[in-house]
Parts: sequence; structure tokens; C-alpha cells
Amino acid sequence: GKKLKNTEYYDRSFALVSNPSTGAIIAAAGFKYKDENFVDITNEIATSSFIVGSVIKGASISVGYQNNLIEIGAKINDSCIKLNNVPEKCSYRRWGMIDDVTALKTSSNYYQFLLAIKLTGQNYKSNMILNATEEHFKTYRDTFASFGLGTNTGIDLPYEATGIKGKTIADDLLLNLAIGQYDTYTPLQLIQYINTVAMDGNRVKLSLMSKVTDDENIILKNEVTILNQVLNNRFDRIKEGMRQVIDGGTGRGYADVSIKAAGKTGTAEVVYQKGINTINQTFASFAPYDNPKYSIVTISPNAYYDNSSSDTVAPINYRISKELTSLVYGSGDEIKE
Repeated sequence: GKKLKNTEYYDRSFALVSNPSTGAIIAAAGFKYKDENFVDITNEIATSSFIVGSVIKGASISVGYQNNLIEIGAKINDSCIKLNNVPEKCSYRRWGMIDDVTALKTSSNYYQFLLAIKLTGQNYKSNMILNATEEHFKTYRDTFASFGLGTNTGIDLPYEATGIKGKTIADDLLLNLAIGQYDTYTPLQLIQYINTVAMDGNRVKLSLMSKVTDDENIILKNEVTILNQVLNNRFDRIKEGMRQVIDGGTGRGYADVSIKAAGKTGTAEVVYQKGINTINQTFASFAPYDNPKYSIVTISPNAYYDNSSSDTVAPINYRISKELTSLVYGSGDEIKE
């Protein structure tokens, strides 16, 4: 990846593989490239947190379902939001007519922004003041936590970071929170989140240990523990949106279509240092979408930077994810029922 353009600040990536139904972490790796060498930083899957971007929109759209803000299947024309004293905020591109499912497929920011605005009890109009309150932020964060984002995953490790919650309450920051551009999350939280989607809202405790044995007997076996259930939701819609992400959406090419994977990509702009903005790239998926056996998360912080003289988007996380999905999910034969 370092040979690609605009990757001067990229030096690490993380990858996780889990079994959604048991919460077992099957494989985990984190590597940092330093002084021409690779340093193992796998322990940071529990201690480092990042702004992850749109990968969490499966949880954001849940806020819409839970609070009756979504008319199922109703189409709106993707556009931009202009709040009072805030620059215009748009999707990555105009997606035309979208509903709740295609909002996930295309990763529409506009759709999520409208839900956040509706949550405040208002309808969108240009240059409006939202008067976002701590309570609105709490609604999002409580739903996110029910998926495992911004909270303990219950993993059997001595220390686990829960990420950093933004302290400021402001209208545009509520919109940022809804698209994964405000609070930070750990790689472990992301795998628990995608597992929760895969398991239709059952949040299963994560574990590294499967069993402890002596010569002939199992002394200790890991029990599957459901920490909570995400209620009042439409996981059929969320999973369909994530299936479409892989099958022609923003995650096209991340996994072979025959594998029947579902997932979500994310890109988040972060301030690396004064005057330098970099992009964090993320991906979370599970397969097959109708009977999940495996889940995958990849994170590449500071993958490339915004360079005014070159618009190169370094496809670092895409390459890692593609490699990992074919390794874990196979070419489509191994995982099929």
C-alpha cells in the first residue's frame, strides 16, 4: 500500500474475523509499518479507537426505525442539507431517488441527515436551526451502544477501551454523529456491531477463548452470552441494504457475489495534524447474509490524504478486504449451504 500515491501518513491496518452466532474472535491482526519493518499491534484492536465513517449506518438507520421516522420504502430525492451557519453537507454524490434500503446501498448521507433532523421533531428547511440537545445525541448513542458501538463488548481481556465520545452538543455535530464522523470506535466494537446486524439484533458477547482443556477433558468452555437485543427494528431491510452494498453498491468487488455477503464500507475524514486531513477506511461484512457463518472487519486509518494537486484515492482497505473475504468466505463454494 505504501507504493500508492498520497499514502505518506498511512502506517497501520487491522483485520478481524468472527463467528456472529457465538461471538468468537476467530482471527485478529494489527500491523504497523515502522522503519521498514512490520510491528505487531494486534492488542490495539481493544485499545485504539477511530472515526470510522459510514460503516455504522446500519445502526444509524435503526434510530429511524426505532423512533418511527422512516416510512418503509418511501422514496426521496438525494440532496444536500444546509443548516444555519454551517457549510452545506451532502452525500458523496447525488444518488437520485432512494428509500431506506437504497440509502444503505449508496451510503447516502442526506438520508441519515434527514432522520437526525426528524428526530428533533422538525422537518428540514434550508438554513434552519435544529436546536439539537444532549437528549438527541443520547438517543443515537444508546442505539449505537445496543449494537456494541461506544460501549464494552464484554470480551475476555483485562482492558478494553470504549472509544471517545464528542463532548460538544451542536446541530451539525448531531448530523456528523449519524454518519460516523464524530465519536470513535474500536475494531472490536465494529465486529460486535456487524455481528449484531448479522444476528438480527442479538448482541452476543465477544470472546477470544473457545475452551480450556487438560489432557482429556474440557475444563472451561465458552458459553454464548446474549448481552441485549436491539428492539423495534427492521433487520430484514438493513440486511437487504447491506446485501445490495456488496452487490453493486459502495462495496462492489469487496467480496465475490456468489458468496452472498452483506456489508458496509466507510470513509471518514480526520485531521491528522494542522493543515493535513487524512482518510480512515473501514469495511464490515458477514456471509452468507441469510445464515451468517463468518463476519469480517478491516480498518486502515490515515489510508491516504486529501491532496489538492492529486485526487488519488488509495484503495488500501479495499485490497485488504478483498484478500480477506476470499480467504475467509472462499470463492463461493466453501461457505454455501
